[in-house]
Amino acid sequence: MDSGHVLLALEEQGKWRERRKRLVERIRHLQSRKRYFARELEALRGKIERSGGFRGPMKRAALYGIRSRISGTSR
Repeated sequence: MDSGHVLLALEEQGKWRERRKRLVERIRHLQSRKRYFARELEALRGKIERSGGFRGPMKRAALYGIRSRISGTSR
C-alpha cells in the first residue's frame, strides 16, 4: 500500500469524526431547544386554562375578523 493513500485515508477519517462531533452537538442543541419550547407551551396552556373564558371571546373575535375581511366590512 502506498503511504500517501494511508495518510489521506487517516486525514479523511479525522475529518469525518469532526463532522460527526459537530452534528451530534447540533442535534443535542436542537433537542434542548425543543424541550425548552415544550415547557413554554405547557406553561402557556396552563395560563390559558386558568383564565377560563379566554377561548370563547377570542374565537368569536377571530371569526368576526375573518368574516369582515371576506365581506369587505369593518368595525
